[in-house]
Amino acid sequence: MDMTGWEIENPGENLLAVNDKNLKAFMKAYPLSALSPDGTMLFIIRKYHPTLNCSPDDQNHPSDSFRMCLAYYTASTYFFFELPSHFNYNMLSVRYDQNIQDLAITISSREMTRVTNVKELFLKLESFAPKTDAEKEAAFTSLNNEIPPQKQRAPITQTEVSSTVIGMLKNADFDDWWVSEPHKIGFLNDVEMNFTITDYNPNEDENFMEEADEAIRNFMSKTLKDREATTAHVYQNCMDFLDAIGYDEADQHLWDIKDHEEIWNYVTPREIYVTREPYEDKGVYLRLTFSCEWEQEHGLQLVFNKSGKLVRVSDDDGHILGWQGHGMLTD
Repeated sequence: MDMTGWEIENPGENLLAVNDKNLKAFMKAYPLSALSPDGTMLFIIRKYHPTLNCSPDDQNHPSDSFRMCLAYYTASTYFFFELPSHFNYNMLSVRYDQNIQDLAITISSREMTRVTNVKELFLKLESFAPKTDAEKEAAFTSLNNEIPPQKQRAPITQTEVSSTVIGMLKNADFDDWWVSEPHKIGFLNDVEMNFTITDYNPNEDENFMEEADEAIRNFMSKTLKDREATTAHVYQNCMDFLDAIGYDEADQHLWDIKDHEEIWNYVTPREIYVTREPYEDKGVYLRLTFSCEWEQEHGLQLVFNKSGKLVRVSDDDGHILGWQGHGMLTD
């Protein structure tokens, strides 16, 4: 069977191990993959589902059409950049470029070859805003391995930040992540959970904590009654997923649900994240994520805006607002 580029399940984890055997075997067998010289960044060109962040050959979401993307992995992050889908790609390589003092990425196809870098890819080929294939080709053609002007990031000197609602949050695994002590969550019948604020530099975003506190305060005021109001959306998320993958006897207990409130018996709270949306309205949102029995790979997320309104119910795809409206609520 021909390789698709999806053979490695968790590339970030493979990058944590020095000379990972599975990663080495994958790269040797799949020519549209490349590793940075220091082994910390992995690039893979592969086909994606036309609307979802998975392969078009995914058994749960099969599709005859696709997007072609360049995946970019580090040990802790993952992004993908959309490439022209009608090109025939045949080579991918990465090297350190002394001229730009950064990595240069060579993407070759029968149609054309371009050299670029990660910063330029984020500027020209970010994947959140939908583009036509003609727009993707124009953006790809414009790649010339220039480093876009970068705003100098203010250093983070704090080890904790303060919320007027949930108290002190301490610096976490990354310098711009902050974690609170556990708090009882009325929306979840007083289950205790930590809040994690992500991608927040207190020396750059002066209004963030005020907006975050509004989001947290409105979420903390919710009760089981508010959860009941979201039940129909969570149940529908389950049914839509089951419809998409087709009947499986193992899911019969989910198909048999009569009282929609029973859906909560099949989800387990996982994390609460508060962050600023980086692509569209730049607002502050709260994401409540769950493990769930029907979507065991990606789980479930509920996204609330800072006013406390539920705006999205979807699989936990790493985005706040849905690409092409995926999971967004209109009522």
